[in-house]
Amino acid sequence: MDLKLFINTTVAKKAIVSLLGKDGKFVDQEEADEPLVAIEKLLKKTNTKLENLDEISSHPGPGSFTGLRIGAAVAQTLNFALGKKTKPPKIRYE
Repeated sequence: MDLKLFINTTVAKKAIVSLLGKDGKFVDQEEADEPLVAIEKLLKKTNTKLENLDEISSHPGPGSFTGLRIGAAVAQTLNFALGKKTKPPKIRYE
């Protein structure tokens, strides 16, 4: 299926969660005050199950340290629960 869940917690006081399809093409997104709420809303809206996701990752930054850690912790916890490896974020330097 090639579905990826991308968690962005760099924005102040909200989490933006995006579902990406094959080749990183945008499928849909949802936002909420808490990342897990946004994930639940997005999965219900797109009729997707956590088990069907191929990758769960978080935004590498820049952003607040606490915000970045929250996104990374959620991604790592979900990957662990699903028995998947957590890939390190791709950091781009310009």
